[in-house]
Amino acid sequence: MRTSVRSASSQRGALTLLLGLLLLMGSTILTLSSVRVGIMEQRIANNERRGLEAQQAAQAGLDYALAMLGETEYSGGTVPGLAAAADYSYAVTVTRNADIDGCIHFTSRAEAESNAGIAAVATECFQRQQLLATMIGSGNGLPPLVVNGGIQNIKGTPDIYPRTCDEAGEAEDCQSIAVASSADGIDLDMGHFNKNNKEGIPIPSGDQIAANAFEGSAWDYVFGISKDTFKALAAAADPRFLWISDSSKKLKDDLGEPSQPVYVAFDQAVGCPKLGGTVYGIVYFESPTACRSQGWGGAEIYGSVVFEGGLGQDQPPVGMTANGQLNQWSWVKAKSGTEGADLQQIRASRIPGSWRDWD
Repeated sequence: MRTSVRSASSQRGALTLLLGLLLLMGSTILTLSSVRVGIMEQRIANNERRGLEAQQAAQAGLDYALAMLGETEYSGGTVPGLAAAADYSYAVTVTRNADIDGCIHFTSRAEAESNAGIAAVATECFQRQQLLATMIGSGNGLPPLVVNGGIQNIKGTPDIYPRTCDEAGEAEDCQSIAVASSADGIDLDMGHFNKNNKEGIPIPSGDQIAANAFEGSAWDYVFGISKDTFKALAAAADPRFLWISDSSKKLKDDLGEPSQPVYVAFDQAVGCPKLGGTVYGIVYFESPTACRSQGWGGAEIYGSVVFEGGLGQDQPPVGMTANGQLNQWSWVKAKSGTEGADLQQIRASRIPGSWRDWD
């Protein structure tokens, strides 16, 4: 009987030991599985993070291309290095593809320099928009005076200095034009306008006048952007753009600099206010009638003044009295010889819906 008791007790001890071993093995397996899952999740998270970094680097390449395209005819290349972490930096290459229906198509590829397996690509289409639509006068500049209409019986002593084309480095298609008008030549009576060359020697009255230079509005002849776009730039507090619709605002001070020209537009509602000081840039008057008998003050304008209507009139008050100077600044050198800036600002923008993250 004692043998049976000892045998049952031994069996219970062995069973307890076996169950303990099974529980230990199970907990070990669960622990190892949890560790493995944690490692996999960490790797997945790291891969997602690196993939996101690579995608952001590729997007940065497109942003770089957009910025460069606003300055020049950018054709692609290597973007300055982008570092996302202490041990990860990305090499970004931007390629300009063939244009499609006016779309300037770029592809940006980012690749981790320490791991070629981490890479991303992004493509997008851009379009360029030039601020100015017309470059008559020098191949890359406007005449000092643009008039949508005729010119009659100008009084006073306004001086106008068209650009000369004998400077070194001038464009081959340079034309020395003082006035561009939409009217016939017979309707262009310069009156007291004094046209002079750079030495101040008078130019014969019939020379350097471009009659029938354009049809439609003077705005469309000069600018390559709409008035709404211009107003948006002015509303965004860009110091180069001024759209003036408040008649109480007077412009008697200097505007612009040789290295930073300005673009000033007077709304039709304010008429034809007079200017003072020195202006580097373009001045536009929207009213088709307000400037017929009123000059623009004694300002010296280095660039162009643009009128949406004719100047002077046959009926009282007869003519228009104007003073000051209009100087056709070459935008390479001002009349004083000061180095200037390019008047032709170029804007680049994205084409909505053209972005994708594959080739």
